[in-house]
Amino acid sequence: MKIRDIVLTSVAVLFFTASISASTIAHTWVSGSGSDANACTFASPCATFAGALAKTSAGGLITAKDAGDFGTVNISQSVTIDGSNLGSITSTSTIIIIITGTGNVTLQNLTINGLGTATDGIDVTSGGIVTVDNCRIMNIKTIGISLAGTGNLTVENSRIESLSETNAYGIYVDSNAAENVVVRDTVIDASPISAINFGFYVDSGTGPVQASLQNVTIMGAGGYAVYSGGGVTEFTSSVFTQSNYGVVAENGSTISVASSLITANTTGVCSEASSKIRLDNNDIYDNTTAIDNCGGIVKTSGTNKVSGTIAIPAADISESVTF
Repeated sequence: MKIRDIVLTSVAVLFFTASISASTIAHTWVSGSGSDANACTFASPCATFAGALAKTSAGGLITAKDAGDFGTVNISQSVTIDGSNLGSITSTSTIIIIITGTGNVTLQNLTINGLGTATDGIDVTSGGIVTVDNCRIMNIKTIGISLAGTGNLTVENSRIESLSETNAYGIYVDSNAAENVVVRDTVIDASPISAINFGFYVDSGTGPVQASLQNVTIMGAGGYAVYSGGGVTEFTSSVFTQSNYGVVAENGSTISVASSLITANTTGVCSEASSKIRLDNNDIYDNTTAIDNCGGIVKTSGTNKVSGTIAIPAADISESVTF
């Protein structure tokens, strides 16, 4: 190749690369009066999160400039989407937000409404670190938030409510991979109660799931407020109420519950064969059966206060206070 051709080729490559770089910016904006044909700047905002995402650099920020309904979005890069407590996604699509890839994704200050038709609110399908902060997820048929595949999920300051299908899950964790889940300061209201309905659910699988939940209220589940089919789950300062079962461990899982309230359920605590539930400093009362004998292990400290039917051997709760 001639030197002149090499120079021209190099210039063309540089120009093409510069064009790609110029096509995305670090901070984009959406507006109820915007257009996806715009540049997605503050002065010229886009109309949808999907349109803004296409013009946002990896690791960038999308902000709602004003109130609007900004559409479903598939996310495969690191990004923060901030609804500014103004932005919403109202959709009857099967899945409203899909997150793939290995990046860091934050969804904050959003309302996600499935209108009783969308099956899933947020699906995290692989890898990455995902944070859902100060979001309201409502009127979903099947799954509020799901994690499937290796990854890290944090849900905080959020509310999941009005699950409309009988086989519905507030937060669903598929435990066939290494997963870490943290839920803080969050309400999962599975009402209206249906025949099979789960608040926080860890599926049975082979992955080493680690879940930590603090100051979480789970209520109104026709099935289980909490169900773990694998891994280790720890609850502190939480409330499990108005459900068929409060806390259930199965398939070799371990659940630790401390400084929490388990009340107004048909069965408060149930540990299935090969599983273990540890109870420390809890109030367990006004359940039809407080602690059922389901074939597994229940260990209690002397700081629990328990009332109602206790079906496990008395020796297992001898250090607890019954009233």
